Amino acid sequence: MLLDVLSENSSLAARALDKAILQDRSSENKRKASLGLNYYKGEHEILNYRLFYFDANGVLKEDKYKSNVKIQHQFHTELVDQKVQYLLSNPIEIAAPEEELQEKLKEYINEEFHELLQNALEGASNKGLEYVYAYKDENNKISFQIADSLGVIPVYDEVDNSRLKAIIRYYDAIIYDNDNEVIITKAEVWTDSKVTYYTQDKNRQGFKLDKNIKPNPKPHIILEDDKAIYDGGGLGYIPFFRLDNNKYQKTDLDPIKSLIDDYDLMACSLSNNLQDFQEAIYVVKGYSGDSLEELTTNLKTKKTIGTDAEGGLEVKTIDIPTEARKTKIELDKEAIYKFGMGFDSSQIGDGNITNIVIKSRYALLDLKCNKAETRLRRLIRHLLKVIVDDINSRYNTSYDYNSIQIKLVRETMVNEDSVVVNEKTKADTQGVFINNVLLAGNTISSDTKLRLLCEILELDYEEEKKALETQEPYVDMNALSDQLISKANTGGDVVE
Repeated sequence: MLLDVLSENSSLAARALDKAILQDRSSENKRKASLGLNYYKGEHEILNYRLFYFDANGVLKEDKYKSNVKIQHQFHTELVDQKVQYLLSNPIEIAAPEEELQEKLKEYINEEFHELLQNALEGASNKGLEYVYAYKDENNKISFQIADSLGVIPVYDEVDNSRLKAIIRYYDAIIYDNDNEVIITKAEVWTDSKVTYYTQDKNRQGFKLDKNIKPNPKPHIILEDDKAIYDGGGLGYIPFFRLDNNKYQKTDLDPIKSLIDDYDLMACSLSNNLQDFQEAIYVVKGYSGDSLEELTTNLKTKKTIGTDAEGGLEVKTIDIPTEARKTKIELDKEAIYKFGMGFDSSQIGDGNITNIVIKSRYALLDLKCNKAETRLRRLIRHLLKVIVDDINSRYNTSYDYNSIQIKLVRETMVNEDSVVVNEKTKADTQGVFINNVLLAGNTISSDTKLRLLCEILELDYEEEKKALETQEPYVDMNALSDQLISKANTGGDVVE
């Protein structure tokens, strides 16, 4: 229904577009997506924390004099960066069976493409999903760019909810009205053949067709020469590709937000306590002065006060429950890394950091990245289809994108000493096996010896056998030297 209205390019379409965007901005999904992005940028709820008290008249007032430390602990930022860099710290390896296709892919699979994947994965982690869209650049070559999912509305078929009919993309832009900056919203409606552009006026009253873009609607592909602009037609599909963070499109912040908020509150409250109670409390009896201000001044400057015969001074200190707060903070931190499925680099353990221990600490991160990698591979495969179709169109070829292999290489920290010990143990074990085969003598055949040695040394049996059959006869130099010495001493002949 919405797409049918939008296709009319009428005032009704403009009102429908305005309503769709207003509903999308205020939706629960977009609210959580914005929250995940804010926490990634360090904009935590602790920044809005305020202190209140009831005055003598029972009126609630904000306490602006008490300490109110606001410190953001960016666990979410660290966990998202861990996930992205663990999966994509190394460039993806794309292997095509045809050498010509491999060379042509280098034009598309480059540093910009790798950055695109990192931004897509980061966006999906923060917002639950992210979009990549394809377009034809000035060289009439397919290129890709991130489409912020906060400003994307998918429009599905009313009968088949899995069938995408259109994409509405909107964003805020700045225009100038009498040298005054005015923020308006612009929108694009993408179908499988064209794009229609809408804009608001300076009063932000509804949408209308953007007259600054010609033609409007515009085909996906525009061909230009020195004289005219030609309609290159549509791509035949809606050039938007979605990367989901998980099955339910939840952000990585969802399972740990309350824990991060509690950690912020506990840590900041401890700082507030230390600031508010760093000085002693003085209990004065029988003070003969006139005002509390005078008493305070005498204590700070003269260090003395006067009291009557029954008066006196007691110094009170307050024990801050630091151990309880520290314990709660540590529990929160442990839970954040556990439920956030990340790697806690501050773990020390008992000092015996072997590669097995390191691998176990990466277990949760591996589980999270395994799920993300499946969806990331699917996105890459979609993009490869678009790339290979573009190559086939430009070079009149018929390559198959399904034949391309995708490899993602992850790297973890390792204990180098443990690696050396393991390699030495492996080499020693291999040497024992080789000696056992050689010492078998005539109890096993030469062919069996060769086969066993090839298995131990990971050599190709058929190739080694063929090489032995064609190589020159073996000459034992030690035996030959002994014979030459013997001949020189006895005057006999040397046996070859």
